[in-house]
Amino acid sequence: MKVTVCMGSRCTLMGANAIYDQLEYIIDDLCGPDSEICDSEGIEVNCSKCLDLCKRSDTNVAPIVIIDDEIIYNATPQLVGEKVMKGLKKD
Repeated sequence: MKVTVCMGSRCTLMGANAIYDQLEYIIDDLCGPDSEICDSEGIEVNCSKCLDLCKRSDTNVAPIVIIDDEIIYNATPQLVGEKVMKGLKKD
């Protein structure tokens, strides 16, 4: 799973840092090596300079996160966390 968090100025002002912090918490604390509920080895988290996706819209869509090929507009730490946890759960 590849997660890209836009860290452009608009996304940062709208909460991208909190989303990145949530991802770090999931990877380091919830899905660490001893976790019985999830495995963080299959995740790659990247911060990106402005993705220019918010500039294509007349409405406010920041912050923007891309999980694999899914673009999430108006992303929140909770929404991104839920989607990531679902993808990392052990069967």
